[in-house]
Amino acid sequence: MISVENLTKSFGKYVLFDSISFKLNSRERIGLVGRNGHGKTTLFRLVAGMDQPDSGNILTPKSYRIG
Repeated sequence: MISVENLTKSFGKYVLFDSISFKLNSRERIGLVGRNGHGKTTLFRLVAGMDQPDSGNILTPKSYRIG
């Protein structure tokens, strides 16, 4: 399971995510679509631990906390 709780990420004055939350359970599949520059890659980088959120928590099966 991946759990994202109150995730916020911004770049300067540009707010990309503002307190978003979601859970992805084991065996669930999702599709992520959106225009260029709207945060798809940033979200994956946050979940993978390659970038840090401004605030919020991300919990993954490896049980590490980010943020």
